[in-house]
Amino acid sequence: MAGRARPGMKLLLTIDVSNTQTSLAVWPLSSANEAAAPLAHWLVGTHPGHTADEHRLLLAQLLADAGLVPAAVAASIVACVVPDIARALGGACLALFGTAPTFVGPGLRSGMPIRTENPHELGPDRLANAVAALDRYGAPVIVLDFSTALTLDLVDAEGRYHGTLIAPGIDVAAAALAQRTARLRRVELSAPRRAIGADTESGLRSGLVYGYAGLVDGLLEAAQEALGGRATVVATGDLAAATPVLGLTATQPVQDLWLTLHGLRLLYHRNPPAAP
Repeated sequence: MAGRARPGMKLLLTIDVSNTQTSLAVWPLSSANEAAAPLAHWLVGTHPGHTADEHRLLLAQLLADAGLVPAAVAASIVACVVPDIARALGGACLALFGTAPTFVGPGLRSGMPIRTENPHELGPDRLANAVAALDRYGAPVIVLDFSTALTLDLVDAEGRYHGTLIAPGIDVAAAALAQRTARLRRVELSAPRRAIGADTESGLRSGLVYGYAGLVDGLLEAAQEALGGRATVVATGDLAAATPVLGLTATQPVQDLWLTLHGLRLLYHRNPPAAP
């Protein structure tokens, strides 16, 4: 719990559904700038097979554990990259809170021009990242999101979404190496004691962590060149898993755990519900 809801305070629930994990947070509804950190935050696994009732029960339990009641949640907004979950989660929110959630997608006003060939392809979480990064850190800015995939989203000096770079996430890379080799196994992705491994396990750890740090540096170099070489770099996503890598990168980004969820808050307030 990062804060305490005042009696009678109306709340906004933000939900970011990725391929492997779902991040949820509750904020004061009154303003997108009222709190730097959420009143409560949860990280749960993503389960595409769950029904609306299962999502409803999970949401109710999470709120109860934080001392909150569903009646206090006046609105919700969702960024979902797993289509099978969207309908069930929407039904759960409608049943529990009495209002359907806002889904980030085509037609939602972001306040950010998108300079890509097909703006509709931009993932909802990445739009939220770009909007939040511009709001918090100004332009130009680059967002590093460590998730199932590693994504870099670029916002140019004019505040426009400029483009993206996408690479496998470090967990995906480690799993693929273990699955496609007969004698190599998964290893803990922690900081190696030295660059050159003394055995197979330490060699794997060094190769993955140092190699991934080099990947991040290379992608950031290309992104900075595209933006003129002076963009602020912000890291978000699974920052705990990224810590060994970020300890070795040439660039030390600003770390912002709440970036995506703050972006969802901004998008909600830029798209107020129509009056009944």
